[in-house]
Amino acid sequence: MLLILTNPYAYEKALNLALERVAQKPDECKVVFVIDPDALDNLVRELGEKGWLGLGSQRTLHDSMLEGYRALAADILEEVRRLCAAANMSVVTEVKEAPLLAYLRIIIERDNQPILVSGSQDLTTTIKDVRALVEWIQED
Repeated sequence: MLLILTNPYAYEKALNLALERVAQKPDECKVVFVIDPDALDNLVRELGEKGWLGLGSQRTLHDSMLEGYRALAADILEEVRRLCAAANMSVVTEVKEAPLLAYLRIIIERDNQPILVSGSQDLTTTIKDVRALVEWIQED
């Protein structure tokens, strides 16, 4: 089973579901935290277009946000490893920096496994092309 996390502040519902499924039917569990650089680029660009940031500040903010997301992802994946160890489950974790839709397409083509994707409602349009091939878990 593959669980893809996209939000450092809302992922518990999907994580609990994945752990429950692996406990019921032992399977290898892989948890990937995807950091979508396109999403960060869009956010920072919008702030620049609205006049909130100059070009230099946009680069600094982008780099700072990316560094922050990497740290949050590492913390979350450490928590995942602790939870799995406590439940005697094997887990592999990874941080992936890639556009979410492109990453999903690669995984779908390459692997034949259940894929759970956790994220906010905003991502539903991003993954609409592959929505039928993954199990979407909307986090509040």
